[in-house]
Order: sequence, then structure tokens, then C-alpha cells
Amino acid sequence: MARISKLKILNIMSGAEFGGAEFFFERLAASFDKRKIIDQKVIIKSDKKRLNTLKKKIKDIEGIKLFRFYNPLCLMKIENSIEKFEPNIVFTWMNRASSLLPNKKIRNEVTVGRLGGFYKIKNYAKCDYLITNTTELKKYVIKQGWDEKKVEFIPNFVSKNNNTKMKIKFNKEKLLLCMGRFHDNKAIDILIKSMPFLPDFKLWLVGNGPLKEIYESLIKKYNLDNRVRIFDWSNDISEFLNTASLLICPSRHEPFGNIIIDGWAHKIPVIVSNTGGPGILVKHKVNGLKFETENTFDLVQKIKDLSSDLKLRKKIVSNGYSAYKKSYSEDVIVKKYINFFKRITT
Repeated sequence: MARISKLKILNIMSGAEFGGAEFFFERLAASFDKRKIIDQKVIIKSDKKRLNTLKKKIKDIEGIKLFRFYNPLCLMKIENSIEKFEPNIVFTWMNRASSLLPNKKIRNEVTVGRLGGFYKIKNYAKCDYLITNTTELKKYVIKQGWDEKKVEFIPNFVSKNNNTKMKIKFNKEKLLLCMGRFHDNKAIDILIKSMPFLPDFKLWLVGNGPLKEIYESLIKKYNLDNRVRIFDWSNDISEFLNTASLLICPSRHEPFGNIIIDGWAHKIPVIVSNTGGPGILVKHKVNGLKFETENTFDLVQKIKDLSSDLKLRKKIVSNGYSAYKKSYSEDVIVKKYINFFKRITT
């Protein structure tokens, strides 16, 4: 291919209302739109809230109501967009968008699928290249038969600290925070069950999901109503991260762990379960603490250890922020995407 001066990217995602991949898609698509080297068109599953939010940041964006394989209008929309927009890159997110790629090339476009979990590789059969957000996922994809030269590892970036903060009437030094989907993989139940052994602490849970009622019943069961509070997910996560004293990520399964990078960027010490992405990201007693996955008592001990050791907290905050600036800031990661897209289209 001839060298191009401007990248034309058709960026496609279906996705759920909430989730780490969905939130990262929003950040990355908005960042692409700010770059002079990129001309971007975005197609998403119609979600009134997401569409209204992204329309303020992205010039060319459309929503599809029934983002399904059996919807011929969805397939037609994608094909027509490739025909008219003439992208260099068709960038698809996760299973659904990647499986909906046309069976044949329309404009000699390069198709790139992005996966952030151990998904079925058959959904990416129409992709020329894949991007994973962890090295473990890259290894998984290659083991499934993909040419390692066609699999790129690019981690996520997080938003900058917007310096907002909530007003509270109690001691911040005893406020724990957990943020994310209310899903079994997140193991928030383990954190709630730890609270009877942490009588001096309060806990804020921020998120949405199918397990909210179960969490509420656990809070009542352990008489934690006055110490554990649930908040709906907020687009302004800074107000929570700047208010709490410790960020807890207790996941049973977590491919990456965006919220850990958020914690580093907001200079709040983190405690994570030793699993998946968090287990790789966090170096114990260097940029966070790790506890044994699903071990309530080990989690309790780590919370007590970190809360009582000011020197260790300062060390973890400093090293975490340095890791964020060096490897996970917006400019660093977007540059990796641009360089990769240039390489495969020239």
C-alpha cells in the first residue's frame, strides 16, 4: 500500500451499557477525534446516554438500534459505511462487531479486531489483525492459531484526574472504595463480607449490574447499613477516587483492570486480588498490595496493613503514579495505536 498522510478509521462497537471495554472505547474514540492525523467515523449500538455523550466529542457518529447478525439493516449499514467512508482501518470491538464484518473486502480496508477478554476466536475470523490489552490475551490468541506478527498488545489508558471531590463528614482515612460492574467476576461479595472484621472502616461501592440486590441483602445480613453505601456509576469517577483512602479491586477474574490505572492516576493506594491483569499490573508493596484471591481474611489483613503504614502508602502512590505516566497515559497509548495502524496500512 502507498504511504498515507491521514488515517481514516471506521470504529465500530456494540457493547453493554456498562463495562471496562465500553468505557475505554468511549475514551479512545474521543481521543482519536482530537487527532489531526485521524479522520474517524463511529458506529455504535444505539444507547441514548452513550450516543448523547459521544456526540459532544465525536463529529461523525451513528447508532444502530438492533445491533445483531440477523438484522439485515445492521449489516447493510456497516457495508454502506465502508463503501462511502473508504476507511483505511475498520476497527471492531469485541465479539459482535467483529463477527459482523463483511465477508469480502469492499474498499481494500484493513480489518482490526480488539478483544479484552478470553473470547471465542471464531468471532474474529474476518479480521486481518487483532489487538489485545494484555500480554496474557496475546499469548491466548496466538495459541489459538493466530500469527504472532498479526497480534498487537496495546494496554488501555485512563482519564486524567479532574480534581473533583465529595464532601464527607467522617474520617477519609477509613473510607474504602470499590468501583465496577456488579458481576460475579468482580467478587464484591468478598469485600462486603470483610467489613464485619473492619469495624472502623466505611465502604463505598460504585457501579451497576445484576448483583446489586444480592449486595444489598448481604449489607443487611451483616448489619452494615450505616457503614456500606452503594452509588450508581458516575461519569465523574474522580470525585470518588479523590475522596476515599484505599481502592480495592477484589476480582475473581479480571483480564486487565482499568480501575487500577485510574487509582494510580488519582494517587490513591490500591489493593488487588492476585489474579489475571491485576496480578500482573501490581507489584506487591511497590505500586500496590496483593491478597490471595477470594480470601476474605487475607484481604482484611492487607487493608489493616496498608492503612497503618503511612510510609508504604506514600511509596505505593508514588510508584503507581509513575507507572501511569510512563505506560498508561492517553498520549502514550494513542501514539501506540496510531503507529500500529500506520504500520499495517503502508
